[in-house]
Amino acid sequence: MKKYFTPALVALATIIFNFNAVSQESDSLTAVRTFDGIHKYRTWSIGINAGALSPVVFIGGHNDYSNWETNLGYGLFVKKQIAPSFGLKANVLMGELSGNNIDAIAANNSQGFKSYATKLGYGIDLRAEMNVGTINFLNKRNSLGFNLSAGYGLLAYAPSYITENNELIDLKGTAGKDGNKDYIKNGFVPVGIGAKFKVSNSINFNLDYSMYFMESDDLDANPAHPTSKDKFSYASVGLELFIGNKAKPALLWNNPIGNIYDELTNSATRAELELLKASTAKSEQGIADLTNDSDGDGVADAFDKCPNTPAGVVVDGAGCELKMPERRRR
Repeated sequence: MKKYFTPALVALATIIFNFNAVSQESDSLTAVRTFDGIHKYRTWSIGINAGALSPVVFIGGHNDYSNWETNLGYGLFVKKQIAPSFGLKANVLMGELSGNNIDAIAANNSQGFKSYATKLGYGIDLRAEMNVGTINFLNKRNSLGFNLSAGYGLLAYAPSYITENNELIDLKGTAGKDGNKDYIKNGFVPVGIGAKFKVSNSINFNLDYSMYFMESDDLDANPAHPTSKDKFSYASVGLELFIGNKAKPALLWNNPIGNIYDELTNSATRAELELLKASTAKSEQGIADLTNDSDGDGVADAFDKCPNTPAGVVVDGAGCELKMPERRRR
């Protein structure tokens, strides 16, 4: 664990340093109009997290050991935001899982297993992350967001256990599909929920909880129930850093309603609207002038050369009385 913990601390210190720098930056960002396109936003982010690894999940289910333990877990991620409400996230997780059968031994139901410890060499997964509440009618700018995620990954792990006779059995390199390798490797399905807090234009503070459903039953070194696969969870806190041009806003926090409001209240936009209204009014008046016929002779005033023609008088195309030639007497 120490092998990975030091680099994790260095990475965390680097992000904190960046946070101290960006926390002093101006809140002014380049204005983005509603349909300007994704290139106007920052869409890539990186992050680090640390928290509690446990061989249980909050939805319950069967466990091979009577008592579970909590251990340190830590991870990294890279994320590509494709839309304000959707992104793809690649995660790396490391740490250790452990548990014991103290209660089961007392009940004579330990099956020979006293305790276990499983080192997670690495867990990698790719998830789709859906942000909830991206469109906000209450606040122009979002500063709190919630997300759901799911995907698929691969876990490399090395389980070991202690028997009731205190004999250590290390299964590293001796079990699983890759028994000739250092780590057993099996797939898993991660499902997660989380909350994000906007600290600055470049930094998020994240709270996450993920459940990992294994495709195997030997994660805890006790394949006692092959039809009931192993599972574990990871509750973490972390920091997320948006990378790219700091003048660009993060796509994650884009609120379309806020953009529309800004456009409608922008002085330049309002001036354009006033000019458009004046131009429209002028056009409407011009149309009215062209169609107005004060004397009702069927010729618009703009073309009527003989205004105020009496009613019932037949007129020509210029609006003047049309005089019929008199008939000659025979």
